[in-house]
Amino acid sequence: MLSTAVKNLYNEGRISTRQMIRFQFGSGVYGFIARSEPLTYSGVEYKPFGLIEVSDLGGGSGTTADGSFTLTLAESPDDGLTPAVLTQIENEDYRDRPVRVMDAHFHPDTGELLQVETVARGYLDVIEHAVDPERGYVLTARCEGRQLDYSRKNDRIRSTADQQRRAPGDKFFEHAGKAGRVEVLWGRTKSQG
Repeated sequence: MLSTAVKNLYNEGRISTRQMIRFQFGSGVYGFIARSEPLTYSGVEYKPFGLIEVSDLGGGSGTTADGSFTLTLAESPDDGLTPAVLTQIENEDYRDRPVRVMDAHFHPDTGELLQVETVARGYLDVIEHAVDPERGYVLTARCEGRQLDYSRKNDRIRSTADQQRRAPGDKFFEHAGKAGRVEVLWGRTKSQG
């Protein structure tokens, strides 16, 4: 949700917005920002980039959310992005690692960072390598949206300690660990065997 200051600058048509991308690979966290100078935000240094293209972000909400998106990076020898450099991504542990796309809103006069807003979250699925006749060597990272979280199974049972972290004094789960599991037969009888 945008702050009042950012909304006012948008209404005036004076906001300066830059895209940020955060990758959490096995070897560490890497950040990139679409501007000429680096930015340190939440303990991560976002290095300048201007070459990563982000596809349209999927829509929907809840269990209907698509949220899948792609990130495309073409070679740029003038910036040091040769095909040999781009293929080094295969040395990283990137599969199913978190990716976050954000918008950083800056004051147009002072350059002060006003707010960072997450516009997409997902998990890096596959990276495709191709040679485009116009752009040269191209990497396309396909990212699955967070809808994958809705299908993950977990046999963990919430405990009183979990609830105390969320609402101190609430004893809703006090007997959850002792009650065990009960099979509920909704409109059917248990098969005789």
